[in-house]
Amino acid sequence: MERDVLPRRVHGYDPAWLDELCLAGEVAWGRLTPLPAEGLEPGELPRGAGKVALFLRAHAPTLVAPSATPAHEWPHLSQLAREVARALERGAAFAADLRAATGAGHDDLEEALWELARAGAITSDGFAGLRALCETVDPRKGPRRLLRGRWSLLARDLSERPDPFGDGSPVELARLYLRRYGVVARPLLTRETGAPPWRALLDVYRRLEARGEIRGGRFVAGQQGEQFALPEAVEALGALRRVPADAEELEVAAVDPLNLVGIITPGPRVPAVRGQLLRYRDGAPIAVTRPLAGASLSSHVH
Repeated sequence: MERDVLPRRVHGYDPAWLDELCLAGEVAWGRLTPLPAEGLEPGELPRGAGKVALFLRAHAPTLVAPSATPAHEWPHLSQLAREVARALERGAAFAADLRAATGAGHDDLEEALWELARAGAITSDGFAGLRALCETVDPRKGPRRLLRGRWSLLARDLSERPDPFGDGSPVELARLYLRRYGVVARPLLTRETGAPPWRALLDVYRRLEARGEIRGGRFVAGQQGEQFALPEAVEALGALRRVPADAEELEVAAVDPLNLVGIITPGPRVPAVRGQLLRYRDGAPIAVTRPLAGASLSSHVH
């Protein structure tokens, strides 16, 4: 995400900014949903493990899925990974603390932390640890800098789930989707891992509409079912209709959450593949490109 998304979203992006936000406790990273253990041997992680998210720490109780089983009891983790998880139950710890608690060497501890991060058990107080996991190891440069910073368990306590309406309604998630998209319709939930059933969100949106906080109606053509929008999003859509097209083009990464091709636009979906780019003209997708040594390969989106 950092390499493909943030530089295209934030002008003049500097990786140090993300490090500072993480160290300040404002932003966190981690796998939102624990990796399912079914069919896995201890220490075995399938392809696709390690899909982590960046999120505001204030939103963690809403976004991080709960788990009834503590990480040190997850059967698909290796013995050392479970020992590290048990050590972290006493609180956040540096690598030296974890080595002392488990007797593990540098390389073994690094692998255990990598395993726990990919499975959705842990996070760290900085982004450097995750950045190191994504780097290709060059033996000539020595070991990765993965062991810097403090590591901690992702809070998945069932008793800490927020319940603003007092009846289990996922109000905070419903509001988050409105802030994220402006206009929410059922097809958008296909991009949301761990989203509650649409009927649960529908109940929340109807309540918010009755309170006058949001608008209900048909705002985006081609979308079936009810749609709900923030008032400012409705105003922005109205203003957009009055702006003449100027053939403006831009590119976003296929792994960007803005990749909604085949979800809110016609045609097949475009896989979220690293290095693959989507080209838009006046807001409509027109091509998929993959840069290769300064050139680009294009396949048109219909």
